[in-house]
Amino acid sequence: MVEKGRLVLEANRVSKKYQLGQMSVTALDEVSVQVHQGEFVALAGSSGSGKTTLLNLFGCLDLPSSGEVKVDGVSSLVDDDNFLSGLRATKLGFVFQNFNLFQVLTARENVEYPLLKQKVSKAERIERALMALEKVGLKGFADRRPNQLSGGQRQRVAIARALVHRPVIIIADEPTASLDKKVAVEILTLMRELNEREGATIVFSSHDPTALEFARRTVQMSDGRVVSDSAQGTSSF
Repeated sequence: MVEKGRLVLEANRVSKKYQLGQMSVTALDEVSVQVHQGEFVALAGSSGSGKTTLLNLFGCLDLPSSGEVKVDGVSSLVDDDNFLSGLRATKLGFVFQNFNLFQVLTARENVEYPLLKQKVSKAERIERALMALEKVGLKGFADRRPNQLSGGQRQRVAIARALVHRPVIIIADEPTASLDKKVAVEILTLMRELNEREGATIVFSSHDPTALEFARRTVQMSDGRVVSDSAQGTSSF
């Protein structure tokens, strides 16, 4: 089991409100959550519970209405798109429900993409992309485009892309929602192995009980609040 390391993700009394016409809607209500290096955390809850909103704040894709989010000790409360873009590019890796792959690029080129912003040389980009694909079980698939891959393989490419620039945290929003149960279990098993073998810190959202069994810790949310936060054992899947 991976030991908890330094504090890498913090939400300190975070609230998020949206204005819908004349009405103000509270999506998060003074939520506080901490994630340490090496954890594998699930944000659980039904639609509208606030888990995706919290994940977006963790990923610096949105800013809180009040409170503060810190990524590896760095506050996201900066009104500077370039700063936030740089924070995402260096500290965070993302895995999305619908893969978000470039259809015109090969698997290797999709995985390379985050390294372009870091001005990594072409030779190193290729080497690191091929290594990341091998880690997710796609050795030999580098030259295939997304339309030549199954849904599970596409999500593996997305995970390789999230890993390739060696982020502090990987954030995954409903990473298995588009997959059938068998493939979903394969992807969750891979994520668990990356957490154990590579020490990857992973925070993902899900409402699927099967997915939640793979997490080492579950933060249960309801109506924009944290209602429980507990560690759990190893999945039997």
